Amino acid sequence: MSPPSLPVSPTASEPWLHGRPPVGARCAVFALLLLAAVTGNGAADRTGEGIRLELKPRICTLGIKDQQCEAHVEASWRANQDESLCLVIQDRPDVKKCWEHYAAGTFTIELVFREDVTFELRDPGLSQVLASDVLRIIKEALRYRHKRRQPWNVFD
Repeated sequence: MSPPSLPVSPTASEPWLHGRPPVGARCAVFALLLLAAVTGNGAADRTGEGIRLELKPRICTLGIKDQQCEAHVEASWRANQDESLCLVIQDRPDVKKCWEHYAAGTFTIELVFREDVTFELRDPGLSQVLASDVLRIIKEALRYRHKRRQPWNVFD
């Protein structure tokens, strides 16, 4: 019985073994991807960093017979520094609450809706979205459970 053959290492004329790049090339690609992820877009505006928006509740559950969701929603935001911004609801131009030079704020509203609602924190000119969160609707589905086997009784 002969010993199992060992794989042959690539030679200088054969840099690619089985379609895989050499270790050095893989490390270089990984380093470039890591550098791109860490630095991000250097030309991007830094406005909006550190601003967090939170909704309560985050979801609304519709029953089987319900057509729309009714909820008392509280939108709270915090920033690392004083900001001037406005809270708006997408597709609802009548809802707009603005703050000038605040580091936190809260807005409550009674909503009736049939689809997901997106809340956005924007700059005072409403041109740039600084943070956003979505109030989602979950529709309760009928669940038909099929038993794995038919019930039986020895005494019947």
